[in-house]
Amino acid sequence: MNEETVFNYAHYEPGKHYGARDFVVDESTVAKWRTVYPNDDDVGVMPAGMLAMIVIDAVLTLHSPRPPGGVHGGQTFDIERMPRIGESIRTDVWCLDKEIKKDRKWVRVRSETRAVGSNELLFTGVMTTLVAE
Repeated sequence: MNEETVFNYAHYEPGKHYGARDFVVDESTVAKWRTVYPNDDDVGVMPAGMLAMIVIDAVLTLHSPRPPGGVHGGQTFDIERMPRIGESIRTDVWCLDKEIKKDRKWVRVRSETRAVGSNELLFTGVMTTLVAE
């Protein structure tokens, strides 16, 4: 892996859109989730605990390859409605901002997840990451 291809701190540009990742909230994936988290069982909708998984999957897919050693610093969500089981959703990812504090490289990524087809906004989020390089 050559340094130019690694998605490191220098590659993040505040305001830049990095693309979108689709996900289908299928019954099989939800059932697997509920074997680990049986209390996350709202009928007919995706378990709330899966919100972070959806966004992390989008970020890791769209911001690859990454240098080893990054740390997930936190995540917040604003929920309009939970995705329904069987629904296709799309998560768009932007760099919100970045800063160096005490020699550590922090990046905040903004996400919007919408229903495919209707484009209805389902939830938004901000994820904070300590970037390795």
